[in-house]
Amino acid sequence: MQRDYQYFGEVDAKVMQFLSSSSETSFSFQGMKRSLKVHQEKLSRSLNRLVTTGMVGKTGEGYTITKKGIKVTGAASLANQALVVGSSYLPNDVDLATAPIALKGKWFSGMRWLGSSPTPQGCDLKWVTDDGEIQISASFKDRTLEVSLISFPPEEESRAREVALRLHAKVANALYTRLGQDS
Repeated sequence: MQRDYQYFGEVDAKVMQFLSSSSETSFSFQGMKRSLKVHQEKLSRSLNRLVTTGMVGKTGEGYTITKKGIKVTGAASLANQALVVGSSYLPNDVDLATAPIALKGKWFSGMRWLGSSPTPQGCDLKWVTDDGEIQISASFKDRTLEVSLISFPPEEESRAREVALRLHAKVANALYTRLGQDS
């Protein structure tokens, strides 16, 4: 990826780099603030500038990089090397269309909502730890739930796996609790 954003400020460049890392994802403001470790006022001003210039789009679900932003950064839709931590089959009673909707925006202990992205097979939901160090994805596809580590500091792999396994359990519990309420 081209990292020489000639006319971006430091925060703008961080935002563009972050958004281009997963161009299909709508990232929440709070999740970006936590991941980028940027003061909310600076992030807000940066996002306003980038939206005004057409580099970033704003939807009801969050912020995404636009085609113009991808062109400027030189980034394509980059597939991160995710480390799968847990996978489970979903029962037939779980509605794959509504399950991700029920989980969007949810916070779990130590994990804050980051964003979501559609996939050809379903949907990816993303969380970030309170300290902004670890990003985790829960993917719904082909009647399975797969929880993966998206990013983490190399020396934190053990903690990252532990956090991801906790998220897997929380997501599964939330789905089964909801299933029991719908019955």
